Amino acid sequence: MTQADSPSTLGTTIDYDANGYDYQQYWQGRDYELWAEDRALRRLVPRLGAYRWFVDLGGAFGRNSGYYLPNADRAVILDYSATNLTNAARRHPEAVASGRLGLVRCDLNAIPFADLAFDSGMVIRVLHHLSDVDGALAEMGRIVRSSWLVDVPIKHHLLGLVRGAATGRLRQIRSAEPLITGASDEKYFNFQLDAVRDRLTGIGFQTRLGASANNFRRWESRVPDQVARYARPLVQGMEAATQGLGKGWLGPSQLVLATRVPAVDSPYAPSADESFTDRMACPSCRGALAFSADSATCSPCSRSYPKSGPFWDFV
Repeated sequence: MTQADSPSTLGTTIDYDANGYDYQQYWQGRDYELWAEDRALRRLVPRLGAYRWFVDLGGAFGRNSGYYLPNADRAVILDYSATNLTNAARRHPEAVASGRLGLVRCDLNAIPFADLAFDSGMVIRVLHHLSDVDGALAEMGRIVRSSWLVDVPIKHHLLGLVRGAATGRLRQIRSAEPLITGASDEKYFNFQLDAVRDRLTGIGFQTRLGASANNFRRWESRVPDQVARYARPLVQGMEAATQGLGKGWLGPSQLVLATRVPAVDSPYAPSADESFTDRMACPSCRGALAFSADSATCSPCSRSYPKSGPFWDFV
């Protein structure tokens, strides 16, 4: 997949902390989207199979932790936002204090974990922020041993095709190039589903479609509150019916199950005492890290990374 963008933007990450933004606010008034994703994730996360170690890539404030944390020996949330990780610690104080949930601030293009560190993982509502999706998928996939759930924001969903036909941009909508929208300092990327699946295949994963989610996104904001209240059961029923029927084409959010082929055994011996820091590595050189109470130092390249409150900071 190629990127329809200038080289200077590739691999960049939006810093939501710069303007004091709190991602928790985004979900206010989005009951339908929450319901739609909940229905899809409750069905799909169990299909990842058994796991001891789980990674939530771009997991924000732990919004989706309820789907994996009860079944994991260890889970880690990776996110670029310090605000998100601070909020995750407030939501899950016991899990963080016990070491069952690790919080790591990092760029998903440079992840501070060793190869195959996690059995399974998920990346939800993240790809639309990634300018170099090929590189980011390879970097995220590097740390997943078995399977992960990938939320792909597609440009060729039904409404996108209709809009493309109406504006004379149908060829662009159908092409393999990402569609870029948004302001110059905050771009969003929407992809051709087959191009993302091909990339996942290229880095060693077999893919299958899991669900089409948010098929009627933002409908509640377009009708009066009283109408929305009475129409909600009908729209939820339509969403439930089309999450399967609409796979690959209907909704803007296509959930893909990716499984590593051929299967590989975990390189880590089972240990109840193992900490998530034991599987970390320098994001710059992949060297071993020596941890103290307030910092992690790479032996080969001498870079040092601080512990900032509840999370390790590799940004």
